[in-house]
Amino acid sequence: MNISRFNVDFGNSMYMNLIDGYFFELPTNVVEIKKEVAEGKFTSSIDDPTDLKDRLLISTEINEEERFFLVGEIAEKEVLGNNHIKKLHNKVESHIPYVTFLAATAYYHALKSAEKKKKEDNYVEDNHVEIEYFQTMLPIWLLKRLNKFSEMQEKMAQRFIGSHQVKVLTLGMERDLEITVKDGTCRIESEVARWAIKKDFELNDQPDAKQFKNYDVVACDLGGGTDDLALLPAGLKAPKDRDSLVSNTEAPFLVHLENLRKNKLLEHFESVRDLEKFIYTNIQKTKMIRTDGNTGQKFDLTDVIKQSLIEYAEIKIAQIENAFTPPKDKEYKYVYFGGVAEVLKEAISKVTKVRYNSEISEENHIVAENARLLNLYGLEVLSRAEQVKRTKKEAQSI
Repeated sequence: MNISRFNVDFGNSMYMNLIDGYFFELPTNVVEIKKEVAEGKFTSSIDDPTDLKDRLLISTEINEEERFFLVGEIAEKEVLGNNHIKKLHNKVESHIPYVTFLAATAYYHALKSAEKKKKEDNYVEDNHVEIEYFQTMLPIWLLKRLNKFSEMQEKMAQRFIGSHQVKVLTLGMERDLEITVKDGTCRIESEVARWAIKKDFELNDQPDAKQFKNYDVVACDLGGGTDDLALLPAGLKAPKDRDSLVSNTEAPFLVHLENLRKNKLLEHFESVRDLEKFIYTNIQKTKMIRTDGNTGQKFDLTDVIKQSLIEYAEIKIAQIENAFTPPKDKEYKYVYFGGVAEVLKEAISKVTKVRYNSEISEENHIVAENARLLNLYGLEVLSRAEQVKRTKKEAQSI
């Protein structure tokens, strides 16, 4: 199986993929289990590859030792499934990004193999996956640990370039895959999103980018664990230097939600993931109603949750303004994106209208369309541009 473009956002809350234009995501949950637990985990098999996404059990060799992992939805229910949200984890060294990449590739392989079997009578499943070009990103706090951003970026890229082995142990979907990544790169989170504002997937100019032609822009990537901020010169150009890239690691969103759950919503949500899912599912609704599955009793949680989001937005906006203070007689435009920005859209509007006025709020504080996917879409634009460049180069060499 050949994959041309494999773009990945290793989020602290959700792990997102765009593989040759096909999007899917998994909760960023990885739980290691013992071999004997893995062998007896399932009591029934599955034959539909779409079911694999909810019961990913894989094994792979790490440092010459075979290790077994539950990944995604199935790992959420484990006691230690959400431990990573309480601390910053080094994606260059942590096994979590590597294991989720293997699991996602295996799921995509199962899905596409099943599609080909339906279309081709004589199709023989190929257990080798070749990835032409792989892209991911690193947060600014991690990139700043070395003197040069490029050193950490190269380390991350090299984790994936080369050959990998993974076994799917889910009953009914067993497979032993060899994955080869031929080339890849690692970008800067928040900075890469400017390409999704500037260009569409056909590499045409985006009309909405015109509003930033004469304004410096603070790109605000609000994530579950950290916030990455990039000061972009007018025209959405690349940041000038290291000082134009700032990371906020204080007051992470998932920790804020966990405190909200423990202090005010403990009887309604068993875990921070339950609360997070509820908010993402209901944030656009007029009322945020929680229904007891046993009694059918309904609880209106709208006020307590939305007030908490406003309080969080106040904190974030203050942090962002302190990171980059505009010079006298100059305005910055602020573009908010990332999964948390999508949840905070209404709260950001309310806070900025009170803090400034309606005109400044609407003109200068913009929650991007497709906010939670903007980084990933930026990677897709860059991978398509790289594909065009390589095609031209190959044509010239003929």
